[in-house]
Amino acid sequence: MSVIQPGLFMVIERFPDCRNKVMRLYGSNDSFRSLCTSYQQCTTAVRYWAKQASAEATQRHREYLALLQELEMEILQFCAENKIAES
Repeated sequence: MSVIQPGLFMVIERFPDCRNKVMRLYGSNDSFRSLCTSYQQCTTAVRYWAKQASAEATQRHREYLALLQELEMEILQFCAENKIAES
């Protein structure tokens, strides 16, 4: 039994319609694996800063939300550009 990596799990959870493509990209593309790790780290930071109560926390939360959106766009771009069949 293999353990699914946290970054991969989070990306699949966020984009369930791209599950097969995401899994194949993760297995074959170092840049995509790195992107998934960044997505996981950013998601963790968004959750952390959302729980903090300060002006700095509010600003950091906004910054990480913006970064998370950029990472999501990169993930979707990877999936759109990659010609792996969804089977």
